[in-house]
Amino acid sequence: MRFILSLLVFVLLITALPTPGVQAQEPVQQMRAFWVDSLNPGFHNHPQVDELVANVKRAGANTIIVQVRRHGDAWYNNAIEPRAADPRLAPAAEFDPLGYLLARAHEEGLRVHAWLVVSVVCRTSDRLWGHPDHVCTAHGPRAQGTARWTTATYAGQQIGDFDFGHPEAIIHTERVVEHLLRAYPTLDGLHWDYIRFGGQSYGYNQVSVERFNRATGRPLNSRPEPSDPAWSQWRRDRVTELARRLYLRAKAIKPSIEVSAATITWGSLGNDGNWGRSSAYSTVFQDWPAWLAEGIIDVAIPMHYFAEGVPRSREWYDGWLAFDRANTGRRTIVAGIGSWLNTPEQNISQVARALTPDEQGRVLSGVAFFSYAGAFAGSNDESRRAFMDQLRATVFAQPARAPDWPWIVAPTAGHLQGMAAIDGVLTPDARVTLIHEGTWLRDLTASADGWFGAVELPPGSYTVVVTQNDRQQVWQNVIVRPGLVTSL
Repeated sequence: MRFILSLLVFVLLITALPTPGVQAQEPVQQMRAFWVDSLNPGFHNHPQVDELVANVKRAGANTIIVQVRRHGDAWYNNAIEPRAADPRLAPAAEFDPLGYLLARAHEEGLRVHAWLVVSVVCRTSDRLWGHPDHVCTAHGPRAQGTARWTTATYAGQQIGDFDFGHPEAIIHTERVVEHLLRAYPTLDGLHWDYIRFGGQSYGYNQVSVERFNRATGRPLNSRPEPSDPAWSQWRRDRVTELARRLYLRAKAIKPSIEVSAATITWGSLGNDGNWGRSSAYSTVFQDWPAWLAEGIIDVAIPMHYFAEGVPRSREWYDGWLAFDRANTGRRTIVAGIGSWLNTPEQNISQVARALTPDEQGRVLSGVAFFSYAGAFAGSNDESRRAFMDQLRATVFAQPARAPDWPWIVAPTAGHLQGMAAIDGVLTPDARVTLIHEGTWLRDLTASADGWFGAVELPPGSYTVVVTQNDRQQVWQNVIVRPGLVTSL
């Protein structure tokens, strides 16, 4: 079997080599990305960054997704959260991981996306545990009452993950993203990871449960069951609201920024492809196809971490690829590959299938490898370089440039966000009505802090009407322009 695989790779290598006298192929638009995690070598010092950039270029790839926030820390120097305390990270006085990577990558025509772990913030094993400036010190599992922004299980166990039913957790996350974008204006993209709950029994932050009970007319001291459909939808809506807010906050600062998310594809969808029974939807409350349909991420990168050598896993991988092609919505999908699970040949096979159109001609927009450190099972520095050459000679033989997404470079719709207020007082949960050029368009509901927002709106003049529970109203006229966020 190993001989057959080796022969297949040799044939692929030979057929991919350019024929003398034949003009080189024109580049296609296709994302070819590597996730670069902070736990492994890759961008801890200048030589590692130089090697990273050279390897990505060597492979014929074009995008680096670099982990700049792991657990409420910063793997970059200009931050509102404390800098990572990993001893392998070169001192701040001589090295800014993100700043140097941006400079080197852009010199080589590569794009850089900042990868942020969104919900996981507090772990007692982290070196920054107890740091006076870390968000967990004042607002983690050991905080009391409304000062605790983290979640809990139905059984009462305190978990060090942000609970996005608590408004302050959302506001803090927004501040991190906004500061990052302003501090590093040459960033090409933002990438959300762990933008979800940890499981069906999670979400029992005191503030969130009380908000749910008020919204549904239940006793304030009651606790919904983990499987309660209304409670499940509440948590799903909170994660979607976070995705919407982060998207609009980012686009308001830099309209060209690409916003992506690493999304869940655990196990199989089943023969009927019922999304409602998927783990993403029903267990961790991450309704990412709805995000694509609404347009509150630009790219979904589903984590198709499946071992090619296991028949059931290979079947799941192909099933998810079919789901991807049918569910791009307003945006697009890039297939994430669990490269550390597979041999180089198996990874190449998965890449080839991901980039092949289906019978309807629907095609995904690229692939992302998890990860750069684990380019394939058992890889090391030397074998990683050889694998990069192998990619360049086979599935990446045709040059590719990172895509310019049409809704970003040639937008036809605009976005809107604001804070609902009447007489200068914020009005949480107010109804916000959008009237486009004299015709009702839709109603929105303001969040707990008064924020509201909508994407993909037809451009033109709008009247925004905020209605409080007692029917008191305020009207405001605004203009929505293509590709821009109008902020009230």
